[in-house]
Amino acid sequence: MADIDQIEQGLESEFLEEVQDVVAALDVLLGNIRSKTVKPSEGLDRLGRDMLTIAARGRALDQTLITIVAHRLGEFAADLKEPTDSDIDDMGVFLEALRKVAEAPSSFAGEAGARLVRDLPGRSKAGGFDPKDVKITNVEILLVVPEKAMSRIVERELAACGYRVSNARTPFQALETAVVTRPDMVIASAVLDGISGIDLACALGAIAGTKDLPVAVLTSFSAGHPSLEGLPAGVPLIRKGATFGDDLAEAFSKLKIT
Repeated sequence: MADIDQIEQGLESEFLEEVQDVVAALDVLLGNIRSKTVKPSEGLDRLGRDMLTIAARGRALDQTLITIVAHRLGEFAADLKEPTDSDIDDMGVFLEALRKVAEAPSSFAGEAGARLVRDLPGRSKAGGFDPKDVKITNVEILLVVPEKAMSRIVERELAACGYRVSNARTPFQALETAVVTRPDMVIASAVLDGISGIDLACALGAIAGTKDLPVAVLTSFSAGHPSLEGLPAGVPLIRKGATFGDDLAEAFSKLKIT
């Protein structure tokens, strides 16, 4: 057992050192993008690939916070075409967060980790609207929607209202992310892999750290449908289709999300 523990510790140490090396290299890359010595498209492509690699390795090694920050930076960069100096500054904030966690991961347990994620820049360019017309709030929404097309629709709606959005593709990722980042609300599809969105709502309500976390369920079914059996009281439905916008607004009002 000791040998296995030593191997795991060694892998973790190597990964954390790798993250610091990648961050240092990307800091230089951002400077080159700013000075126009590297084409923005090429620089952003490299940054995105590096973040995908870090997120994948972080997930395999249970480095949840690094995984979340790397994923958020990758999404932020993916929204950009011609990054401004402000965009480059924001990407530097993500890199600094990665560096801090990689240098001292134990310092970001509990509330410190949630605060670090909440202080990350929002995806103000998601959806194609003019970011000058939108005030980015400090409200964090965790979106658990495996269908990429539907996830994009919901994310655009939320981003257009100024909300900050994180994504989890599976309910198990969502549980881990919710515990670590303490979002203000979770929106989950009723149909998920492994367990349903109803099961996820019940699980979050049973965990001490998330029992008061507002949850809404995204579905094509109306209230009372057998597929929604067991839905906890107080969990609103957001129906896909023509009523989506109205249901979303009603859910936010009911859960007092502003």
